[in-house]
Amino acid sequence: MAMAAVFDRLGVLILAALLPGAALRPSTALTTPRSPPRRRPRPPAAATEPQRPPLALTRSDAVRRLLLPAAAAALAAARASPARALYENAPARPDGSEDGARAVALPSGVSYEDLRPGTGDVVSEGKRVNVQWVLKRSNGYYVDSSERNDGVPFIFTVGDPKGAIEGLDEGIRGMRANGIRRIIIPPELSYVDGVEDGKPGPVPQGFGPKQRIRRVMELLRDVPGEKILLDVKATRVQ
Repeated sequence: MAMAAVFDRLGVLILAALLPGAALRPSTALTTPRSPPRRRPRPPAAATEPQRPPLALTRSDAVRRLLLPAAAAALAAARASPARALYENAPARPDGSEDGARAVALPSGVSYEDLRPGTGDVVSEGKRVNVQWVLKRSNGYYVDSSERNDGVPFIFTVGDPKGAIEGLDEGIRGMRANGIRRIIIPPELSYVDGVEDGKPGPVPQGFGPKQRIRRVMELLRDVPGEKILLDVKATRVQ
């Protein structure tokens, strides 16, 4: 044991001679394992809020979502300029007042009002007229229109009994081209000859529109206040 200690001491002295300035340490210091470096603890991850499930729509919310767009569209139509009334589903106004427009009553029972005055030629007896039209009942119920039929105009000669229905032939006189006029016609001056093709027009197209006019003529003809309403735009007068 003494000899081992001597040789151990001798090895330390030799090492000190080879490495000047090295501190003399027991031999055990050469074999002492180093402790692993300490790792810094990671900060805890931020707690995320659990996602809330989407709220179920109540019946009233669903109804609001369905009705609000329709209500907005109806409000926009109500505020529209009378120049666009050719394509609106507005009822006839007994007083005829809208932005200064006044209804003109004719002795036959036909009345009209210019929703937009025209600037072109005047419609008169013998003139050939092209019109875009919208046909409705006096309560505003839509029946048919030239727009719905590919925009094909109704063409007739003023004064020709086989051309337009009597109320239109009378109510369009004095109108200027490019104007829009609303003509309110008693049933007895409208489709008295029927709604078949070739009859005085404008004739509604399709089974449904024809049936609506037949119902007026057969069942509602004598009902007070029941009228045929035509919004017409004279696109050409020659």
